[in-house]
Amino acid sequence: MDVFRLVSIGIIGAIACLLLKKTDGHYAALAAVATGIVILIICMNSLASVLVSLQEIVDRTGIDNELFAILLKIVGVGYLTEYACGLCEDLDCGGISKKIALGGKIAIFLMALPIVNALLDTVARLI
Repeated sequence: MDVFRLVSIGIIGAIACLLLKKTDGHYAALAAVATGIVILIICMNSLASVLVSLQEIVDRTGIDNELFAILLKIVGVGYLTEYACGLCEDLDCGGISKKIALGGKIAIFLMALPIVNALLDTVARLI
């Protein structure tokens, strides 16, 4: 990932938001959303190679693919929730941000239950 490009886009977006906030707050919100989407696209493009590397590790270690998929979903929910919370904070909607964070935590907890069950099964077999 080209961090310089990522930081440059972020700084340009922040300056655009500051300038637009003085004239019309609605456009500043749109500029914040657009900047966030561009940064997210850049990050997503970089994650493809990481996913390939992680899949190779899973194949070598023999970890169950279903558990690995759940783990990736949990990480995805965490990142998506964090992104949405940050966006809500940028739009001065702190209350909504906190509710999204709570919903994300509950979703992660529910998604992690199969991993906890598999861990307990493994420990029970070792005992």
